[in-house]
Amino acid sequence: MLTRYMGMTPQSQSYLFTFGLVLTLLGMVLTDMWLPMVVGAIIMTGLMVESWIRVAHIIPMHQEMRNMQKQLDKLQSKVYQQSQD
Repeated sequence: MLTRYMGMTPQSQSYLFTFGLVLTLLGMVLTDMWLPMVVGAIIMTGLMVESWIRVAHIIPMHQEMRNMQKQLDKLQSKVYQQSQD
């Protein structure tokens, strides 16, 4: 799922899936098409939960890992330079 919707920001995807779930639930209330709406609601709930987890946890974790990798590279270069002296 992380590479499927690259044209949108992750936060926009979260809002889109949440809006889609609300529309699906509204359709369940207003129509008699229960089976397709239940299936759609289950799918939209999965997409919504995944996108909000990505926005809240996975993206910040990747940014933190990049920062830690930069710090590690700096420390390794300092250690290498000191060992050369």
